[in-house]
Formats: sequence, C-alpha cells, structure tokens
Amino acid sequence: MEGEERIGLSGAAAVLNVPTETVQRLVEEGRLQAERDEEGGYAFSLSEIVDLSRELDEGEIFEGEVIGDDSSSRLPAVPLERYERLLQQGQDYKTRLEERSRQMEEIRKERDAARMEIDRLWSEIERLNLVEFQRELQEKTISTLEEERAKLEAERERLIEERLELVEDRVRLEAELKALKSRGFWSRLFGG
Repeated sequence: MEGEERIGLSGAAAVLNVPTETVQRLVEEGRLQAERDEEGGYAFSLSEIVDLSRELDEGEIFEGEVIGDDSSSRLPAVPLERYERLLQQGQDYKTRLEERSRQMEEIRKERDAARMEIDRLWSEIERLNLVEFQRELQEKTISTLEEERAKLEAERERLIEERLELVEDRVRLEAELKALKSRGFWSRLFGG
C-alpha cells in the first residue's frame, strides 16, 4: 500500500455511503484492509475503498476524477449527492473543530488565570503557615522540654532513692559482716 493515496475512516464511510460503524465492521470481517495509527485511527487505501464501493453499489461510482490536477487533491468521481454529503461532513467537522479550538482557548485562559490565583493564594498560605508553624513549633518545643525536664527530675529522684537504698544495704551488710566476724572470734576464743 506504499505510495497509494490514503483516506481516513470518515472519508471511507462517505465514499462507501455507509456509517463509520459499517466500515469498522467490514475491517473486522476482513473484507477491508486498514492500517491503524498510534492513536487508533484508521487509514485505508483509496483504490481499495473505490473497488469495494463498486462491489457494494454495483456500478454507482464512476470512473474519472472530480477535481484536482495534482495527486494530493484528486478525488474519485462519485454521485453528486454523496460528494455533497462528503463536503458537508467536512464543513461540519471544520465548524466543530473551530468551536472546540475556541473552547480550548477559553479553557486555557481560565486555567492560566486559575494557576495565577492558586500561586498567589499558595504564597499567602505559605506566609501564614510559616508564622503559625513557628508559633506551634515554639509551643511544642516548650511543651517537650517541660516533659523532658519532668522525666529527668523523676529519674533523678529514682536514682537518689536507689542510692539511699544501696547505702542502707551497704551499712547493713557491713554490720552483719562485723557481727559474723565478732561471733567467729568469740567462738574460737571460748571454743564454741
């Protein structure tokens, strides 16, 4: 199919005088060959479409060319009604495309205005949040420091109590050791 003129799905439907769904069904049934582009669009060989149109319409399509001297603008001859319908479909498509382009431009302008407003609000939020964040950070820091101080004081009290208990245990153990030593001295002395 290289070097042949190509037409899209709606062009093929207009030449065949059928809805686009019928053209897709013909492709699925294998009666018509099509290539698909990356976006999923169809591309057909113009000569294959013309041959299929002859087969479907039994001679309704005519030989020759309607317009154009160069290869890019040549179209096969078709009945006037079909040709006018094809031109109308092209005009409708152009009108829809222009309307969509206008709508897209309006949407772009609205989007750009919204982005500017969001940027302005965001910088205001950042400024406000920074002040609030600093205040919260100070409060949390003070709160955390007070909690840590209370924990450290409780740990200090516990360690002091343990130290006192250890000192008491040491004094008691020294007294017991002294008593044991004394008893052993007297028992050796008196033989008991």
